[in-house]
Amino acid sequence: MSFRLSRLCALLFSFFCAGVYTGSADGFRLDFLWKSDRKEERLALLRRGPYIRIDQPANLFSLIYNVELQSFLGLEHLDAHFWAFDWPTIRANTKASRENGWRLHSDPFQEDPTLVPFTPPTLPARAHVFHDLARFSWVRAPDRESRWIGRAETGEEAEILADRSEADHRLLLIAAAQQVKTLSQIFHFLLAREAWPEPALAIWLSLPEDAGIPQEMSWRHDNGDEGRLRLVNQLWREPTPDLFEAPRDYQRESLEEVEGFLP
Repeated sequence: MSFRLSRLCALLFSFFCAGVYTGSADGFRLDFLWKSDRKEERLALLRRGPYIRIDQPANLFSLIYNVELQSFLGLEHLDAHFWAFDWPTIRANTKASRENGWRLHSDPFQEDPTLVPFTPPTLPARAHVFHDLARFSWVRAPDRESRWIGRAETGEEAEILADRSEADHRLLLIAAAQQVKTLSQIFHFLLAREAWPEPALAIWLSLPEDAGIPQEMSWRHDNGDEGRLRLVNQLWREPTPDLFEAPRDYQRESLEEVEGFLP
C-alpha cells in the first residue's frame, strides 16, 4: 500500500470513529444566540455525566448543576469568585427550623422532583413542579417541511425550524431540558434570577417526535412579548471535566440570599 493511500485510509478511519463517538455521546455543548426585549446575547448549554452547565457571557456568570445531588455551583467571572449550595440541605434545614420554615413559606415543587436518567428509546417523565410550562400543539407548515407552528392553551405561539438530527441527540436534548427545567425552578425560587428562557424549555419539552432538533425557535406571548433562540454551534461529545468545577484561582464567597437557610 502506498504512503498516500495509507494516509487516506487512516483519515477515513478517524472520521468514521469520530462519527461513531459523536453519535453515541452522552454529553454535548450547544451555543445559542438569544434575542429578547430588543436585547441580544449568547448562551451556552453543556452537559457531562450528571452535570449541566449554563454560560451567560453577558452577565459574566456560569451556573453548574449536579442533577443527582441537586447541588449548585455559581461562577462569578467578573471578580473570580464562586459560591455553592445544595437544595436538599436547604429543604432539610427549613423543615427543622421554625424561623426558616416561616421564611421559606412556599415550595417550587409539589413533591420532590423525580429526575429520570437518560435512556435512549424512552423520554423522561415530567417532574411535578410548582408551575408548569406552556404545552404546545404543533402542525407542520405547508410551505416548508422543517418549519413547525405551535400554539398553547395559554395563548402563546411558537415557531421552530428543525433539522433531521440523530434520534439519540434529540432524546438527550429533551432529557437535559427536563433537568434544566428543574434547576431553573429552584434557582429562580431562591435567587430570583433566570437560568434559561422558560419558553425555550417549553418548546423543547413539547417537540413533535419527528421534528428533530430546532435550529431556530421563536415565541410570542399573548401580551406581545417576543423572543428567539437560534442554535449557532453544536458539539455532540462530552466537554472536558474541568468545565464543571470552580477554577483553582477562584475564591469562595458566601451567598447572602441562601445563608439564612443553611445550618
